[in-house]
Amino acid sequence: MLDRKNSTELLIIGGGVIGVSIAYHCAKAGIDVLLLEKGQFGTATTSQTARAFRTYFPKKPHDSELAVRSLPEFNSFAATMNTDLGLKHLGLLTVLTTPEQTAEIEALLPAHREVGADVKLLTPAEAVEYNPWLDADTIEAAVWSPECYRVKPEALVKGYADAATKLGARLLTGTEVTGIDARTGEVTTTAGEFTADSIVIAAGPWGGDVAKLTGMELPVWGQFAELLYTDPLSDRATDTDTPFTFHPVSGLKTMGRGKGFLVGLERISKQEGLRDIWFEAAVEELPKWYPKAAGAKLHSAWTGTLDVTPTKSALIGRGEGEHERILFAAGFTGHGLAHAPIAGRIVRDLHRGVTPEVDLTPFSLATNLAQKPA
Repeated sequence: MLDRKNSTELLIIGGGVIGVSIAYHCAKAGIDVLLLEKGQFGTATTSQTARAFRTYFPKKPHDSELAVRSLPEFNSFAATMNTDLGLKHLGLLTVLTTPEQTAEIEALLPAHREVGADVKLLTPAEAVEYNPWLDADTIEAAVWSPECYRVKPEALVKGYADAATKLGARLLTGTEVTGIDARTGEVTTTAGEFTADSIVIAAGPWGGDVAKLTGMELPVWGQFAELLYTDPLSDRATDTDTPFTFHPVSGLKTMGRGKGFLVGLERISKQEGLRDIWFEAAVEELPKWYPKAAGAKLHSAWTGTLDVTPTKSALIGRGEGEHERILFAAGFTGHGLAHAPIAGRIVRDLHRGVTPEVDLTPFSLATNLAQKPA
């Protein structure tokens, strides 16, 4: 047996918000933890988001459940971690545009309520009260979910990392993993060799590449993503104060940003070279739903990579057979902030052989492998 410097009970690959949450929850449970990050904590994908989390995912009650179970930890973070997350209430408005879409989404609301999501169906007039920039004539209905907040992702990552370190976890940056032997638990890196009882793949868009080092297929890939911002839309002295507003049919997402909007378009695909097509689609979509924003120019606020799976939900679980010591938590499709607290607890329980607090079937490797790629 190697000495403790080179061995550990749990080795985590990836220092984004998912990885550091796992490190914290496992260290808190008394597990010996070593985390390896090839860059710096939270700089690859965590910091490059809309800086918001929500508890309602329209067609996915299982994703809503993860966020609902994570919310108490956000609310208590300042007290337990001595870290201010800068929480600001936004609320989430999901806009529905046809009778068929409304019927489908409304039929799923009881399932979301069952897992704890606070959701309410609105009329077009009520929706416009929440977001006056919308055109009621283009809306069939909407769903209001008050549990949506702006957050500082860098504070969340630092809070978890600092707390994990205080609990005895070892967190190393600038350390790239170059080889993994799933049978022996030996991990080769640019900082030397390590041995672990369990190895956690929490490497975001690179999760699939890390899994290949073990000979395991993990269907996670990097998807180009971009956030845009508009020119100022009003001469009013006050900022554009609107909730996070989501149009599921087109994938258009907006929220107030100064005197304009922050704009995103959720288009998930494996096709290469989509940026120009995607940008033009965003330019066309915005005035459809925001006529007063017609002619507003869009500028790039951020470009980066999301970790995506075939189901567009996370991959969380344990390998089988010779990969039994491999755990994974990746592919959160831009929702890692909302799901980080519960992801840390789930991996903790999987490592300890304890049944997790949620059903992992929707997030399993089998479910994702059975799903045709997007």
